[in-house]
Amino acid sequence: GGNSGGGNSGGNGGNNGGGSGDNSGGNGNGTGGNSATDGSGDNSASGKGQSTKGVSHVNVTTGDKVEVSGNKITVTHPDGITEKIENGRFKMKDALGRTIIDRLATPADASRLKAL
Repeated sequence: GGNSGGGNSGGNGGNNGGGSGDNSGGNGNGTGGNSATDGSGDNSASGKGQSTKGVSHVNVTTGDKVEVSGNKITVTHPDGITEKIENGRFKMKDALGRTIIDRLATPADASRLKAL
């Protein structure tokens, strides 16, 4: 708010003829400043969320969400099925959270999930 106010007085002093134009620009800047503040708030919130989860990304081609945290890899597919490798075990659950597969993880499991 204070910055845009300073900009308005500078604009008016510099150009009396365009004073009204500068004021309307100032109003636009004020609105932009508000949205910028909201945006930075959202960014910091998402940053905190990511730092607690470890590294995560979404594969644009498949829509799979991949999270890597320590010795755990979790992949969530768009249809709700999740695959996880943790403590040397491979687990797959359906969209309702029921376990489909629970067995020792193989190197092929790890490389397949990491490739996503």
